Amino acid sequence: MGLSVIFVSGLRRCGKSVVIRTMIDHLWTTKPHYLRLVKRGGDKVAPNLPPTPPPESGVASAKCLEYEEERIFEILPDALAAVHREDRHGSVLIEADADPALRYAYPYDHRVFVMPTPTSVREVFRDAHEAAGELRNVLDDTAAFASEIFGLFQGDASDDYEPHEDRIDLTGTLARGFLYSPLGDELATRIQLQPPYHGLVESDVILVNAATRPPGTESKECLRRIECLLERISSPSETRGELFSCSPFDIKDRIYKRFLKAVKRMCVKGK
Repeated sequence: MGLSVIFVSGLRRCGKSVVIRTMIDHLWTTKPHYLRLVKRGGDKVAPNLPPTPPPESGVASAKCLEYEEERIFEILPDALAAVHREDRHGSVLIEADADPALRYAYPYDHRVFVMPTPTSVREVFRDAHEAAGELRNVLDDTAAFASEIFGLFQGDASDDYEPHEDRIDLTGTLARGFLYSPLGDELATRIQLQPPYHGLVESDVILVNAATRPPGTESKECLRRIECLLERISSPSETRGELFSCSPFDIKDRIYKRFLKAVKRMCVKGK
């Protein structure tokens, strides 16, 4: 399309706006277009943005886009197409709360995930009982999809019915091959993580906002598990997401400077 699209998502009140403000003020050499996604019917009030942003805003345009889950795959590309007509090689900054429906709404060029300091492991990860229940949901979804799309599991005979084909047992090597596939990554993500945190695994950069609240007794262990998950799902040909834990309010903080350096490469015009 020619645009460069950055998707900044994360939990409510976790510091996304502070991070975005810093990116606009310090990283872009040309003004980006800003798009705020708000789910229709949710508890988030859509901000009233002026049609023409003031010069001090630092953005070329600003728009709030209300969406419904079923139509986000139409609404978001249409909004970006409108930006493209006005600025063929522009840069677009999208801000949104953590909504799993937005993960694949558009093939974003870059992703940044912002989250508060976790106070417990269960805040981010499901326990064994919850994970088992989610696995059952995944299997049910798979069976329903296969039945609807491929006509399987209908229970009625047909003339072109093919007998069951014997298959080899699932060995450890085959299981590992599946788990390290993109489908296995998605399965691991959906089963292990609480829904608001699904978006962190495909993000290029993750910021843990240390200024949101003091760490709990399990904070370090939770961050360690996130690091392990990121390491496991990254393929040899891909760079795993970088995780930074710091305060976005301190521009002089050493770790925050490293975070901004990692994000700077994203703040460019399209090609």
